[in-house]
Amino acid sequence: MRSWSEPDDDGSDLASSDGSASDVDTSDDEDFSGVPLVAISFNITKGIVGIGILSLPAGVAEGTGLIPAMIILVLMYLAMLYTFWSLGRCCEATHCKTHGGIAFALRKSHVFGSIMEITNITGTIFGCAGYAIVIGKSSQGLWQSIGVEDGWYASARGSFVIILCFILLPLCLLRDLSKLAFTSFIGVACELFVVFFMVCRYFGGDYHPGGQFYDPKNSASSTGIELFTIDSSVFFLVGSCVNAFVAHWNSPKFYHQLRNRGTRRFLIAVSLGFSMALVLYLVCMAVGYLTFGAHCHGDILHNYSAHDDLASISRVAMLFATIFGFPINFTGVLFVCGVRECDCTPAPCLRTASLTLLGFSSRRRVAQLDGSCQAGCGFV
Repeated sequence: MRSWSEPDDDGSDLASSDGSASDVDTSDDEDFSGVPLVAISFNITKGIVGIGILSLPAGVAEGTGLIPAMIILVLMYLAMLYTFWSLGRCCEATHCKTHGGIAFALRKSHVFGSIMEITNITGTIFGCAGYAIVIGKSSQGLWQSIGVEDGWYASARGSFVIILCFILLPLCLLRDLSKLAFTSFIGVACELFVVFFMVCRYFGGDYHPGGQFYDPKNSASSTGIELFTIDSSVFFLVGSCVNAFVAHWNSPKFYHQLRNRGTRRFLIAVSLGFSMALVLYLVCMAVGYLTFGAHCHGDILHNYSAHDDLASISRVAMLFATIFGFPINFTGVLFVCGVRECDCTPAPCLRTASLTLLGFSSRRRVAQLDGSCQAGCGFV
């Protein structure tokens, strides 16, 4: 873990090698003017909307009515938006760039700062492990769908290694978040396509009685729809909704790379990013549950027929969305580990740390703990 200390007299807890304060995070270009507001918003949306979006209908199917579930989701949206923006306000007020520096400036406590750092490191690393699982398993499923099951490249680990080397690693080595804006836009577009597909299938009636893909064992018509029920399963949904909006380890980085940054501009960027995520979440939750009712799987796309061509395309789109979400989460790993916190970080050091952390995050035993650790870190 990196060391951090009380902010310097000029208000910055980070300095370059010549002793001068660094106002913005490292960029590949020497003349770095900051990341545009819209680009930051797309990066925030992609950092938030990940593999958890497809599990929201299952959270409702556990027993919570659709209306209370949507209200809970909106409340979590408001709370997490405010806390994400508040971290930017803390950065401006304390002139710090890290959670540890902010914690020390506010509480004058190294213990509190250490708790913040450990929480962020744990959450981001296990988040990357979760992405690695989904990318590997999804890629393996695509190989199997075209009849390829033999060969190391068709396995979950082999598929992930190939994607890691040729796609993830080059993206994760980028220091400038503006260069991830395009891939973030593609990722959000893929997720938008998946949600659009779900809406079309619902209103088209393809999975309702009489539809071409109707299955009585996989339809809301056989279980009914609960609109206002609330029971103990609501805590499962609350946990899912909280975790759905957690990307706070990247908040200081997003704030400091925002062009012409200030708390008002940051609030606009955060509001746009969180609002795009909220719309996707609400539609996916509602349409998925209304289509399949209590039969909703943890990955709602598993409910759709293997003979549904658009469903297959949606699975591919979700794979690309997950791939393009990995670098946003991984840049949080590098940031909280101190690899990207100052301009003096040598490029070889960045590459070495990236390779080490990427390899660690893809380990199977680490990945198995992802769910519980993500929930715990989100709570902290």
